[in-house]
Amino acid sequence: MISVPGIGSGLDINAIVEGLVSAESDAKTQLLASRRSDIQSEISAFGNLKSVVDTLRSSAAKLANANTFTAYTATSSDTSYVTVSSNNSAAAGIYDIEVRALAESQKLMTAGFADADTNVGTGTISITTGGESFNVLIDSENQTLTDIRNAINNAEDNTGVSATLLTVDDGAGGTLTKLILTADQTGTENAITVNVTDDDGNHTDGNGLSVFYYDTSDDNPTPVLEQMTEINPAVDAELYIDNQRILSSSNTVNGALEGVTLNLSKAETGVTNTLTIAPNNNAVKSNIQSFVTSYNNFISLTNSLTDFNVETGVAGILIGDATVRALSNGIRVNLSSSLPGNNNEFKNLVDLGITTNANGLLEIDSSKLDSALSSSSNEVAALFSSENGIATKLNNFLNEYVRADGIFENKTDGLNETVDDINEDLESLALSMQALEERLFAQFTTLDIIMTQLNSTSSFLTQQFEQISNITQINNRR
Repeated sequence: MISVPGIGSGLDINAIVEGLVSAESDAKTQLLASRRSDIQSEISAFGNLKSVVDTLRSSAAKLANANTFTAYTATSSDTSYVTVSSNNSAAAGIYDIEVRALAESQKLMTAGFADADTNVGTGTISITTGGESFNVLIDSENQTLTDIRNAINNAEDNTGVSATLLTVDDGAGGTLTKLILTADQTGTENAITVNVTDDDGNHTDGNGLSVFYYDTSDDNPTPVLEQMTEINPAVDAELYIDNQRILSSSNTVNGALEGVTLNLSKAETGVTNTLTIAPNNNAVKSNIQSFVTSYNNFISLTNSLTDFNVETGVAGILIGDATVRALSNGIRVNLSSSLPGNNNEFKNLVDLGITTNANGLLEIDSSKLDSALSSSSNEVAALFSSENGIATKLNNFLNEYVRADGIFENKTDGLNETVDDINEDLESLALSMQALEERLFAQFTTLDIIMTQLNSTSSFLTQQFEQISNITQINNRR
């Protein structure tokens, strides 16, 4: 702020100018700031409202999806043998399951070597599993048992075989080291075949790299020479569903029963377990409950944003807002609608035991809803998810509010533009008040100078009059 002491006039010019500027600006500034604060509160309120409405829309969208009502639950009478899960393509039913064998991975083992650093030989090892092969080149720089293990495990195109070293007692006070190949996947289709191109020219004799030779396939053109020992055979899982035999390369069995996944963990011939697949009404009921909760949260929030408290005289920040009013009315209209026609047993939410209490909140008659789901789950689904279903229409209605460039976004964009306009008005007012302050200080400075001059003239005249008076008095005494 400019500072002018008011020496000539004796006036407190700083205080006078500050008061005049404040009188001109304070009321306007407070009015604009208050308006900006109210709009920012509206923006925040619409942000909270959008979040709650989006949750309600998500709950409605789930109920608008017919697959929500085709959920099934699958249970096993003894989960130590088999566990089970299902999806929407499953069908209700009860099945007997007997697991006679679990799928296993094949393991092959070489003969013993003096230690892991023993040179084996050079050439190329070709390993096949699951119908796919990869080659490992063994040269003079990496021909020890350890090198060969690392080369197999690190092969970029390894199709699913792991190599490990096992050191065992040799029976004579020493040790031997053997290499073990294990198929990563279970089942006979993932059995291991090892062919060798040995640099010594003989690929199957058990010397050099041919120590790894193992090919028992039917199309092997050479006599079967199993230089490696099979210590664990590749085995398919074997199970019977209602006495029908099923083989699986994996202990996770898909496709035997449509929409059902069986996870086998124990096999025992003659032991039968019961698999039960039934509609998952609890999951459907939970989705309906989530929908009701989302709606009630919406009602509670809109009540707090639009109510007027008579005792305190405080109004909700969005009271009388047309957007909120249209939203609330649209939701209520959709929820209270009925399915057209006479084909469906359930026409509206009341038929399912879902009613509105005195506070405008939804309540569920649990036993009535359970009965509807048990007796006519398809018709419950139609009430929510058909073309004219309550959830379908509500989801479409709410999407217009919460989608990108929807009603909420356009509303908040408009409010933000208003805040920007107010900020510009405040900046303009500040500049205007600065100019007023400078003008007033200039005027009062001029006044101060004039008054200084007047005071000086007054002092001079006073002195002159005093001198004249003194001369007159002297003359009179003479």
